[in-house]
Amino acid sequence: MPSDELEALETLRGVLDHVTYQNEESGFVIARLLREGDALPVTIVGTVSALNLGETVEVRGTWTTHPQYGRQFKVTEYRPVLPSSLEGIKRYLGSGLIKGLGPVYAERIVEAFGEKTFEIIERYPGRLREVPGLGPKRIKQIREAWREQWSLRDVMIFLQEHGISPTYAHRIYKHYGPDAVAIVKRDPYRLAREIWGIGFRTADQIARRTGIEPENPQRLAAGLAYVVSLATEQGHIYLPEESLLEQAVEQLGVPVPSLQTALASAVESGLLVREDGRVALPEYATVEREIAERLYHHVQNRKAGSLAESDEAIIARVEARTGLSYAPQQRRAILAALSEGVLVMTGGPGTGKTTTTQGIIGELRAQRTHLALCAPTGRAAKRLAEVTRVEARTIHRMLGFMPDKRAFQYDEEHPLPADLVLVDEASMIDAALFVHLLRALRPDARLVLVGDADQLPSVGPGQVLRDIIASGVVSVIRLETVFRQAERSLIITNAHKINQGEMPSLSNKKDGDFFFLAEEDPEAVAAMVSDLVVRRLPKSYGVDKFSDVQVLAPMYRGETGAHALNKRLQQELNPEGEALARGHHEFRVGDKVIITRNNYTKMVFNGDIGRIVGVDPEQGTVSLELNIAAEGPTQVTYDFEELDELTLAYAISVHRSQGSEFPIVVMPITTQHYMMLQRNVLYTAVTRAKRLMILVGSARALALAVKNAAVSSRFTWLSQRLCDAAGIRPHTLSS
Repeated sequence: MPSDELEALETLRGVLDHVTYQNEESGFVIARLLREGDALPVTIVGTVSALNLGETVEVRGTWTTHPQYGRQFKVTEYRPVLPSSLEGIKRYLGSGLIKGLGPVYAERIVEAFGEKTFEIIERYPGRLREVPGLGPKRIKQIREAWREQWSLRDVMIFLQEHGISPTYAHRIYKHYGPDAVAIVKRDPYRLAREIWGIGFRTADQIARRTGIEPENPQRLAAGLAYVVSLATEQGHIYLPEESLLEQAVEQLGVPVPSLQTALASAVESGLLVREDGRVALPEYATVEREIAERLYHHVQNRKAGSLAESDEAIIARVEARTGLSYAPQQRRAILAALSEGVLVMTGGPGTGKTTTTQGIIGELRAQRTHLALCAPTGRAAKRLAEVTRVEARTIHRMLGFMPDKRAFQYDEEHPLPADLVLVDEASMIDAALFVHLLRALRPDARLVLVGDADQLPSVGPGQVLRDIIASGVVSVIRLETVFRQAERSLIITNAHKINQGEMPSLSNKKDGDFFFLAEEDPEAVAAMVSDLVVRRLPKSYGVDKFSDVQVLAPMYRGETGAHALNKRLQQELNPEGEALARGHHEFRVGDKVIITRNNYTKMVFNGDIGRIVGVDPEQGTVSLELNIAAEGPTQVTYDFEELDELTLAYAISVHRSQGSEFPIVVMPITTQHYMMLQRNVLYTAVTRAKRLMILVGSARALALAVKNAAVSSRFTWLSQRLCDAAGIRPHTLSS
């Protein structure tokens, strides 16, 4: 924490005088604290689990001023303490906190034992029989309630003393209950595996404080699993053993021989899986083998030569229905979709993927084929439904995800009632979701995957579409011809130039759809981006600055990164209103936000964008409306402890924009983004724009991005698995 923040922290001590609001789920409270000697109480707000009326507490935090509720003390740490004065002891015992005690008996106990009251209850509860009216049953109730309250407090205090915030401490207590301290002391690394939001570093910090040595086998096994999990977050299915050990040496600071021993132990215990020098988490160890086997089964279902009519007759009928004249590659794709067990149709913008899909769907519907259309995200599914005029859903919704069971309604035992499943934006599918889709296909069902293989791969582990194409096992139709009407768009022609390693045309024609605004200084770039979104674009094009304009940033950090731009744009576009702070974010009614983690209970997913329609500081909740599904707007509510699953979306990363299209895209591009100045990042950003694309920044940075064709390679094995399933020698893999 910066020194200026440390200096700003204060500690207050007093009696909890009144609880205005307490959320049992999130631990968020609004309360009044009466300090000794003060006539008026102080309002405190924050995540303060197990805080109860009448108890004495020490709270640490900062003073803030709420626009509606005035001066408040924002709590970052708290510690319940026993009151020392006789009046405080009476008030504490009579508050209702200890079941079996009310004000009358509290006064009698204090009169009997005075300042030794707490010691008597804790160590000599039998002496409570000396108090008139207290019988064995009530004394037992008092003793159990006392232990329960202090068990919970022990947990919260222990966790906070080890650097865990109240929010995460509350999650831990909810997960483990009264045994939390014992569990954490025994194996603090469980936190990293079982509590979302707590990583290995935090768990390791606790472990070191509790005396676990650097070369403790438990620490090394957990550290190795941590390194592999970091790799999955970067899209890898596995890590080569040599790479794993190399990274683990750096992360854990111990020699390779110790790590090799720990790896063998982690494999033996099932924490990790090792095969042919590749190490994976158990949930990913066999996923690619299963994908390969299931996918090849459907490849063998091809019905080549089974079409009852000639190719010419079928294409003539499709063209008559759509009113279009299809190019040769498109005709091949239509015919393949009618006969192949599995088909991949790929191509860049303007090459006719949409019109070809329309032709395929129209013909299959005419043949009364039972279709299921889907896409990885709600936005992509909604767009697919709009262009085909056929119902399309997210893959999760199509498979009938059941949040309470964490399972899908449709699986191997209960397959989808569909003859053919078509998946749009297939480059976004990760391995874990794809295997569930394959499990749900009927043995005789066919599969069509549509997507742009040159875009960024999925956020989750794997590169399913690229690996399927690279294997050479599945029929692939590449649409490469950019149609004449599409050539009029600089967005489309420049996207193809970028993809081929050529500098885009920067003519900046007044009636054009692609602009480059040169500016070297990052602060000036950020100011120009803000001015475009807030003033220039709405004035010139009559667009809505919230729904029609999207800023895409290559990175989150830096003056022109998504974090800084979000703060700037929030202040410009939505400076006031009901607000709720969580960490470094302040969420206000009207804010544009993006979901950063799949929430299966709410059935919303990473990358979904919405607007905040309600903030309730007393309840500690934020409500948003998302318009991502064909069936219309969806409203969901997030509790305080869930708010780390949201972030502002005035500016989002290019990765999070996958599967979405926006009328206008504004993208800063500076040398501050050097690590992410990659051709496929720039290409993906440009292909997100439908009406207007504006790049703001350095010509040098743009040239670096176009030149950098290095695609971040992922450790995957799906291509080889498919070749193994098909009995194809590895050297026959196509790229």
